[in-house]
Formats: sequence, structure tokens, C-alpha cells
Amino acid sequence: MVKNTVFGRMWLFCLLLVSISCSDGRFSSGDEAKLCELPDGSIVILNKQSALTFEMNDTVRQAVLTGEAFFKVTKSDVPFEVQAGAGLIRVLGTEFSVDATDEQLDVEVESGVVELEKNGRKRKVRKGERVFYDDVKSVLKQGHAEFKHHIWTDDFKDDMRALGKEIEKGGKKLGEGIKKVSKDLKDKL
Repeated sequence: MVKNTVFGRMWLFCLLLVSISCSDGRFSSGDEAKLCELPDGSIVILNKQSALTFEMNDTVRQAVLTGEAFFKVTKSDVPFEVQAGAGLIRVLGTEFSVDATDEQLDVEVESGVVELEKNGRKRKVRKGERVFYDDVKSVLKQGHAEFKHHIWTDDFKDDMRALGKEIEKGGKKLGEGIKKVSKDLKDKL
């Protein structure tokens, strides 16, 4: 129970650090994946070399994605949209990944349902499904999700766990230092 509490505090601390760095509505990942919490509480993990802008008002929550990202969308009556490449993904609350380039769009749904709109065509994508659009062939293909995003999101989670362990080690050393100083003060007083 103590480990879970310590880990929980470390995880919240890491999220706070990341949230502070992602609070302006414009996010980019650079050479490493990046975790961002959007103002509506949704979580986005941007893959390397990806970027996202986010705006929200009373009628829509809208993200514009360049690159690849995994979304865990907070449920709301206000629709959540992701503009990626020349496609538009609409959702109310779900988990899904998007990989977008100028020529292709790939959407996989981990839970819930999203609606993909591309060149006037709409397609619902459900849990465990994938829709792939190839601009060269101008066709939407639907199939089973491969969940390729797990490769890079798992690497990111491993990095966060390692950071948490480093923070925990630092916290233990700090705690030991505080105890020693406290004991020294007690002895002197």
C-alpha cells in the first residue's frame, strides 16, 4: 500500500511536470515521446517528431495533429475532434491512436467508437478495428487493429517508470538526510 501511494504521488508529480510544460495548447515531442494533459482532462501521448494544437469552447474540443499520437479522451457532451492530415476523427470518449502523414491516415480504436471523415466519406471505427486511408489509391480500408502504438507507448511508460524510480530513490535519500539532520539538531539541543 505504501509503495502504491509513493508510486501514485510520483506519477502525479510527473504528470504535473508534464502538464505544466503542456499548458499552452501547443505541444511537440521532439526526439522523445511526450505525455500531455489537455485542458479538458484528456491525455495524449505524442510519438517522436509529432505535434498537436488544441482549442476548446462550448461546442467543440478540437485537436490538430501532425505525426502520431495516442488519445485517451475524457467523456463529455462536447464533441472531441482530431484533424489529422486531410481527415477528421470525431469522438465523445474513447481511447484511440492516429498516425497521419500528408498521404496516409491510420486510425485504430482501443475502446469506444470514433467516426472518421475523409473526402466526404464517413466510417465508424469500433473497439479493435482499424481504418487506413491511402491518398494514392483514394480508398478507406477497414480491418483489425494491430495496436502498433503499443511499441512506442510502452517504451514511454517504461521511461516514466524509470523516472519514478529515480524520484523514489532521491526521495529516500532526501528522507534519510532529513532524519540525520533532525537527529543532529536534537542531539545539539
